[in-house]
Amino acid sequence: MTIKAGPFYFSESHEWISKKADNIFYMGISDFAQSELGDVVYITLPEAGKIYQKGEKIGEIESVKSVSEIYAPVSLKILSINSNLNDSSELINTDPHGSGYIAMVEPLNSSDVLDLMDKNTYESFVSSNHA
Repeated sequence: MTIKAGPFYFSESHEWISKKADNIFYMGISDFAQSELGDVVYITLPEAGKIYQKGEKIGEIESVKSVSEIYAPVSLKILSINSNLNDSSELINTDPHGSGYIAMVEPLNSSDVLDLMDKNTYESFVSSNHA
């Protein structure tokens, strides 16, 4: 699945958000994050309808290597979760910016998205912090 969305914006904790329509965004973890985790075997998804504050833990990803927390990149409401991940958590590894997205979300303040890193800034952040 290719996400038909706007540009991707990234948090320092390696989550991304990308506009789908008006104030509706896809959210997931970055390709870098999934490669660091290794093979994903299980995911605890956030709760649909719940509001999370920026930086708040919204779920967990378990891989063969470790368990990693998923954080809200901005304050947001979970509109729906990607229930395909319940049976096919490996989608996070194979298509982290597409069919491996975690949830559809609505930022509480859409301008907060602009405080995140664009793709080039994120790639520089990763290379300088994880070289």
